[in-house]
Amino acid sequence: MLSNVLKIIMVLTSISPVFLTLWFIEFSKFWSFVDGIFWLVIAIVLFVLAYGILKISIKKLEIIDIKITFISTADKEVLSYVFTYILPLIGIDMKVLFFILLLFSFIVFTTHIYHFNPIFGLFGYHFYEVTSENGVNYVLMSKKQIRKVESVDKVILVCDYILIDKTNEA
Repeated sequence: MLSNVLKIIMVLTSISPVFLTLWFIEFSKFWSFVDGIFWLVIAIVLFVLAYGILKISIKKLEIIDIKITFISTADKEVLSYVFTYILPLIGIDMKVLFFILLLFSFIVFTTHIYHFNPIFGLFGYHFYEVTSENGVNYVLMSKKQIRKVESVDKVILVCDYILIDKTNEA
């Protein structure tokens, strides 16, 4: 499983599009690419970190067997992040924006909802809510469309409640 430091990085990567939005606001003032380049660099670094976390998890963490008894799509949960991404567009003060982002990050980290990271969706992952045979609920990330509980039997436990589908890949 990932450490708390990597979980914090997952939270930060989930809000990386906010920095892309901040860059676009600066860029669009004079249509100069370098205006707001600081925000663009932060967004790119966080995108790369998100990708790295996935690759490290897939490569280094143990593949385990699982029996799933319930599965439903959770991609819709990603839409809740859209509000955070458009905050800079409504012209609120930067101090207030950063306070909101800090509060949002704290809530995301402490409530175990950091697994709904829309950036992972950019890498081709879909999100599913699953229940294991011992009654534990997880979020399963998979590059496949999953319609049957039997189609997943090997996973990687990334964090407390996050799994990555490794069925037919192990």
